[in-house]
Amino acid sequence: MFRLLFKTVVVLMLVFFIGNYLIYLKTGQMPLRDMRERMGNDWLVDLRELFSPDQLAADAKQAVKNVSDKVSEPEPVAPTKVYKWTDANGQVHFGDRPAVSDAEQIEVDTRNVISAPEETVSVIDQQGAATEAGAQESALDKARAAAEAMRQRVQQQEQAN
Repeated sequence: MFRLLFKTVVVLMLVFFIGNYLIYLKTGQMPLRDMRERMGNDWLVDLRELFSPDQLAADAKQAVKNVSDKVSEPEPVAPTKVYKWTDANGQVHFGDRPAVSDAEQIEVDTRNVISAPEETVSVIDQQGAATEAGAQESALDKARAAAEAMRQRVQQQEQAN
């Protein structure tokens, strides 16, 4: 038991002193000496004030208040129009524009959705030519183009290997 305690103390001291030496090598400052100089003679009093139960409780209340303020703020919900229709083969399709006249508009919950930025993006089409996709192109078209570009990139990587 004594050996285990002794080994533990030795390892902790080695970690502590090696850590201080590494900090010295990185910054050129001695952490132990600087800490003693910063704290002065009343370092124990300062340490007690820093970790007093009242200060810890005040810090915890402030942290809870910050988190609750962020959580209680409602996220803006963007109106999203999505249309659903069934083709002649019985396959169900979704899109942001109705492709047929009997397309049904459905509601989509967008609270946990991450939207892509509305920037001009260079996308590779099926012929391999780069085209400019802007805000006029629908999000669904952008997603399809990105999926196609990803598929082509995977094919290129497989051919290279």
